[in-house]
Amino acid sequence: MLFNPKNECDEKRQKSCPNYRYFQDRRTLLKMGATASTVPFLSIFSSVQASQGKNPPRRIVCLDYGSATTLLELGIPPVGVVAAQHWDYWVGAPKLPSSVADIGQDLVINLEAISRLNADLILMTPYTASHKPVLEKIAPIEIIPLFDGKRQPLQASREITENLGVLLGIEKEAESYLKAFNVQLAKARDLVAKRNYPPLTLLNFMDGRHARVYGENSLYQNVMDEVGLTNAWTEETNYWGFQTIGLERLALTATKEMELVVFEPLMDDIKPTLENSPLWKHLPAVKNDRFALMPPVLMFGMLPSAKRFLSLILSYLESRYS
Repeated sequence: MLFNPKNECDEKRQKSCPNYRYFQDRRTLLKMGATASTVPFLSIFSSVQASQGKNPPRRIVCLDYGSATTLLELGIPPVGVVAAQHWDYWVGAPKLPSSVADIGQDLVINLEAISRLNADLILMTPYTASHKPVLEKIAPIEIIPLFDGKRQPLQASREITENLGVLLGIEKEAESYLKAFNVQLAKARDLVAKRNYPPLTLLNFMDGRHARVYGENSLYQNVMDEVGLTNAWTEETNYWGFQTIGLERLALTATKEMELVVFEPLMDDIKPTLENSPLWKHLPAVKNDRFALMPPVLMFGMLPSAKRFLSLILSYLESRYS
């Protein structure tokens, strides 16, 4: 079989996921890139502190998954998150508590739901910054540009985590989390140095004929660089660290040595198309059983996603090459 059924997502729920439209919209993402560099990092940090006095924010609403995962890891679950009901499709871990309210979609938020949460801080990215004029009437706003064109996403994630620690009055927790992450990286470097792992090609399928392949400027690439893993995709990528390619391009660039890693979600109309595709079936990685279908990892995430990516990749490689 080309796909391991144990790793399949719930296909019916995937197909109904409205966020899949966002995931496919390359033009929207590029527009996000054009505005991200113009938004200051933690833009009203002093204003939030002033408005809270000695009481740091605790009821926090997140308009993106990346900041929400970071808050969960730091021990402060958000009270509301966009598209909370679709968390498992795109994030996987850490798990989102059932108490977290769903506040609508990223570009179509539910103002009534947000108002009922009595938030004392709202975190957003440049992608959702159009909501700022309305939401700043409800609670103080912080805009966190993970992709700002100045820093790589892994470094930006480190800085955001540290600054959130200060903002929320949990500096020690943030420091401990960063130290633990660095320890994980160091252990991974030692392991990779002892092995002879093959190059990896990392994909998210958009449909049965097109996929995003990740490379330079991506969180995935940053993690691989940190620990010494090799990315088989060395060609150009966009602002967000990926390039959308057809199967024919993948076939032309594929090597016999590479491992092919596909991340869920994999929509239910994609799998049968691939199963019947001569291009797919004749890829060296597929023919030689050097192919893995992995659980979702938030491609535009922060340190929790970096940790999850590294753990999944190393577990897979160790199962094959240790």
